Amino acid sequence: MLEIDYPSRFSELIQAVDCDIELPIEWANYFDERGEVSANLSDDRNSLRLKIRTHGLMWFERSLPFCPRSSDPVVIYTRDFSRVGAGWLCPFEVYPEESVRIVLPTFWVQLRVARTRRITSKCYEIGGALIERHDPSPDAFVIDSETVCR
Repeated sequence: MLEIDYPSRFSELIQAVDCDIELPIEWANYFDERGEVSANLSDDRNSLRLKIRTHGLMWFERSLPFCPRSSDPVVIYTRDFSRVGAGWLCPFEVYPEESVRIVLPTFWVQLRVARTRRITSKCYEIGGALIERHDPSPDAFVIDSETVCR
């Protein structure tokens, strides 16, 4: 079997999936923001967070019984990363305790959703705890023993 070219596969797949996220007007410069996330007094996080804004793909690895999920990929926008978690934007609500896979241009991660906040009717801010970080590999595109993108 031919080895999967991770960057090409990612690019092909992200171009094939429609993005339904609608950012608020005030976030016109969303993808221009970079750097350290400043902590506020009520923030009890122990790890430094960095704003990293890019497009990615998300799949559900484990959903909740009351909310079955499609096996189709969803375009997401990353928000920030730390040693122990990540934040991202999604076009619909994702519930705490669901597990997702997020594939990015240079690596992929598995996360357990910890919180969700509605920004607009098609923009939800999701925060997740890191389960595992992976280097680019063909496994990023395999969900339930089925290759997502051939």
